[in-house]
Amino acid sequence: MVSMRPNFDVITCSGYDINMMSFHTKTNKSTMQNSNVTFEADFMHFASSKYNNPIVTTLSYFGVIEEIWEVDYAKFRVPIFKCKWVGCNT
Repeated sequence: MVSMRPNFDVITCSGYDINMMSFHTKTNKSTMQNSNVTFEADFMHFASSKYNNPIVTTLSYFGVIEEIWEVDYAKFRVPIFKCKWVGCNT
């Protein structure tokens, strides 16, 4: 349960493996690294306050991983990626 209090000692990592995928923080030392992430979000738009039919649009956000934290909840751990978002694509 996330409602449980986490351990206040947060582990920081330069790399993390999730579901057979490896993620790494951005460094200038290597030309081959997996430090980029993509996030897609669906948004509901209305043309005006009188228009009742919404339009659903998907926007893609692109980022570079700056820090990786692992928060320990005793029964499970949650990775947190701090990213620098570099733009969005409509």
